[in-house]
Amino acid sequence: MSASGPVVVIGGGVIGAAIAQSLAARGTGVVLLERGHVGALPSASGASAALLEPLAGAEPTLAAMAQRSLDRLPGLCDSLRASTGIDPRWSRPGTLFIARRDREASWLRDVRAPLFAAAGASPSWLNADQALECEPAISPNVIGALRIAATQSVDAPSFTRALVAGAVLHGAVLMTGTPVNGFRRIGRRVVAVQTDTDEIACGQVVLAAGAWTATLARQLGADVPSVAVAPQRGQIMALAPRGTAPRVRHVLHGAGGYAVPKPDGTIIVGATHDDVGFDDSITPDGLRFLGNLVHELIPGLASETIQRTWCGFRPVWRGQDLPPWGSVGPLENLLVATGYGAIGLTIAAGIGEAVADQVTRR
Repeated sequence: MSASGPVVVIGGGVIGAAIAQSLAARGTGVVLLERGHVGALPSASGASAALLEPLAGAEPTLAAMAQRSLDRLPGLCDSLRASTGIDPRWSRPGTLFIARRDREASWLRDVRAPLFAAAGASPSWLNADQALECEPAISPNVIGALRIAATQSVDAPSFTRALVAGAVLHGAVLMTGTPVNGFRRIGRRVVAVQTDTDEIACGQVVLAAGAWTATLARQLGADVPSVAVAPQRGQIMALAPRGTAPRVRHVLHGAGGYAVPKPDGTIIVGATHDDVGFDDSITPDGLRFLGNLVHELIPGLASETIQRTWCGFRPVWRGQDLPPWGSVGPLENLLVATGYGAIGLTIAAGIGEAVADQVTRR
């Protein structure tokens, strides 16, 4: 811990947790502040289905950050499981992009497959018989599927909690149930973070509060540019297939959504993209969308039990540039890491290292 204080990371979602873990593992003093509970709803990290694919065709910086993260993930999950006792439930299910129409098949073969190949993901095309052999629960009307073997998955809340536990093992201080309500500045530096009960001296501040980051940024003062992040509600459903139901082995994409198999046998189906602010309602329209996804993607499971439904708030970037992981304004010791929307879990491990690199001047 430096004379001016620790790095204060605001936000205990997967981005803040990854940053805290990376910093603490390097011996940097860290205080991690979380307004609620780590990995809890309605944060994106508590809600995410956590399908972690190469960002084929994305902006090169984002695609490279995703690959950095995906390369790190298996070893990181093994290390966290061994050191913390929390199992992130890492798996590599692979993906099938389902085609039920000729134009979908042409687009997957001619457009998506080359992009995945350029990302090093080694795509392969399955004909209808091969796709149905892989996944008997999908529609018998399928005409083919693009398979990506590299897709990984974790349990998002467990992975987030394991990252936080790893940070604490390396000396980080975790404060949950601790909303931030202000900052104290001297010139171009933030010298303290204010909570309801305390003022925490800091050497550096990292804003990583997901969909709530813009509110905190406004508290820093008029000369700090607005952080252009907004909440987007995603409604999600989990199916609990019986033992006699066809087993889903791959992440399935199609019909504007996805189905993600988990090691415990549940299937996560999602998700809506609702621009409704911080309204955490589960709606009839949302349930209809999710039900239609089941019928389109996995009709073989349409009669199975709905285990639960929930929602979370993605932090969606509304600015013209890329969502940031670094400095955004005139304050010398402020970094921002937020706005990654549905890819936050995919790039979290890489963002954690990248921000730690900046803080430790690597």
